[in-house]
Amino acid sequence: MNWGKSIIVVYTIFVIGIVFLVYKSSKQNIDLVDVNYYQQEIQYQKEIDDSQNANTRHFSAKIVIEDGRECIAVDSLSGKILEGDAQFYCPSDSKKDVKMILPKTADAKWTVPSGALKPASYKLKVKWSNELSASFQSVIDYMKE
Repeated sequence: MNWGKSIIVVYTIFVIGIVFLVYKSSKQNIDLVDVNYYQQEIQYQKEIDDSQNANTRHFSAKIVIEDGRECIAVDSLSGKILEGDAQFYCPSDSKKDVKMILPKTADAKWTVPSGALKPASYKLKVKWSNELSASFQSVIDYMKE
């Protein structure tokens, strides 16, 4: 076999391979994770904006222990009427996840119901708003022992 025939054989195999890859990729089913993907993306952008809003104003949520009970407290907002919601997310066990609605309060502090949190590592996502309708969000790590 001479060089000319070898080059033609290699080129033909290459072209067949590319045509095969194009065919297989055109048959690939590309579904979005969720039907409402774009709406969720807009909602997620609002969460990013809320986090940045809290960071620029130096507001943050934290867990404090008062009288042996966990409380969610928001720094720098005492005296303002706040309301929102909190989600304790346990990455190791979804059965330990806890969602709470945070009622209106003026002392920027909410008590977590006793027994609601089991010993585990949590990510706490707190969303709150004040009487001026500004929205804020803070995400913190918490270890319940």
